[in-house]
Amino acid sequence: MQHMRVVGSVVLCLGLLVSLSACGGSDAPPLGQVKGKVTLDGAPLADANVTFMPETIRGSSGTTDSDGNYELTYIRDEKGAAIGNHKVVISKLVDEKETIPPNYSDETELTAVVKAGPNEINFDLTEN
Repeated sequence: MQHMRVVGSVVLCLGLLVSLSACGGSDAPPLGQVKGKVTLDGAPLADANVTFMPETIRGSSGTTDSDGNYELTYIRDEKGAAIGNHKVVISKLVDEKETIPPNYSDETELTAVVKAGPNEINFDLTEN
């Protein structure tokens, strides 16, 4: 009987450790904090989606405010983007139609490099 209690206690403790590590741990790669401003023909671009996409792992995204400012989120409330090279897509749909030129949205030519620590990455887009 004593042996069963010890085994039961060990199993219970292991179960608690596994559940606690699953709740508190993060599988995020090293992240750099990314903020910036997006303008279109010199004017702040509001309500645009900014997405940074690395080659092999999850991307990060954010939405511009009324002044064109954005901050990237990796997942849920974890701010930032993976360190390294990214393809960048800036998109704004109005009535389900893309309003950003394709070289910044659907067929983007934009790139950015995210470094450890704070990053300010601005995009000055033109209608061309």
